[in-house]
Amino acid sequence: MLNRLPFTWWSLALAGLCANMIGIGIGRFSYVPLLPLIIDGGWATPSGAAQLAAANLIGYLIGALAAHPLAVRLGAPAVIRGAMLALLFSLVACAFQPALAWLWIWRCLAGATGGLVIILAAPHVLSQVDAKVRGRAVGLVFSGIGLGVVFSGFAVPAFGARHLQAAWLALAACAAIAIVYAWPKFASDARPRLAAPPGPLLPRGAMLALLCAYPLDAIGYLPHTVFWVEYLVHGLSMPMSVGGAFWAVFGAGAAIGPLLTGMIADRLGFRLTVIGCMACKAFAVALPLMSTSTAALFVSSFMVGALTPGLVAVASGRALEIVGPGAHQRNWAMMTFLYALMQALGGYAMAALYGALHSFDLLFAIGASALLVAAVIASLGGRPQVAAARD
Repeated sequence: MLNRLPFTWWSLALAGLCANMIGIGIGRFSYVPLLPLIIDGGWATPSGAAQLAAANLIGYLIGALAAHPLAVRLGAPAVIRGAMLALLFSLVACAFQPALAWLWIWRCLAGATGGLVIILAAPHVLSQVDAKVRGRAVGLVFSGIGLGVVFSGFAVPAFGARHLQAAWLALAACAAIAIVYAWPKFASDARPRLAAPPGPLLPRGAMLALLCAYPLDAIGYLPHTVFWVEYLVHGLSMPMSVGGAFWAVFGAGAAIGPLLTGMIADRLGFRLTVIGCMACKAFAVALPLMSTSTAALFVSSFMVGALTPGLVAVASGRALEIVGPGAHQRNWAMMTFLYALMQALGGYAMAALYGALHSFDLLFAIGASALLVAAVIASLGGRPQVAAARD
């Protein structure tokens, strides 16, 4: 294990934060406040806008599938750099052509960049920090998702109210600033990579339980991360400014959540933290079924926001705890691919359900149920093996 000064792991983690902010916080989640504006501005019909959301999920699946092979061939830093640049180009391209086919291509590319960085950034950082601070480091890396959500929650309604093109360009400007900081931190180096130890094709025990439980979160979080602002604006007849504010609340939770879950994992262990996150998130997703008061919607926005990247962070840490640094990227890639597959299938299914029944309540019920099942499955995994001791 490398002995690094505290400021070094912070610097590395901040670069990972920037990568996730670009690839997921902006590339993926900025579309949630954009969706009603795209419909109201005539850029797409409601069904067309839903197809653009699905395009991003398909791209995410492609990126998740390609991430590990590309990293083996080119090195993780080079792939992360390329993904950040591709996302920047996609945002600029979306600003200048409202044709549905054109937007579909670039939203798919944006999704692919998210799949690449969410798999590669965290293992790259965690392989270089001390085990004692891994919870905090992984929390900081994934808090970038929330920062991107916060920015989009305020910037998209502010810039897009009059000119939707300006909203795309504001997102591109934020991505460009983050790239300036992160770029030198992901410089390729000549150090040998950690070799993954041989293992079974299908994980067993605790890793198998995590592999089955984690993708169910892809169903659980879809109602909030695709339809939340649409639900508030067109389902509850709230102004767009209020919908954007609630999305910013979601983003504030997403920025804080990974830091909190990371600190909790350093104290209680990753296994218990993963189970607790899934159970609490199920309650938060179901909360709009119990009440649509401002307080309930605020709590639901904040909790789901906090536990979306918060759960991703501790799931990645749990995988590292089970298999060790050498096999972390490979197993995390497998988890993320299954997550992306479930997300793409679930996204299309929920879009179809909403298009047919126009029921947000059904979507919330499905999401909460999936998370409860995930918590039960995650509890079946035993205590971590000796992988951490091999570190």
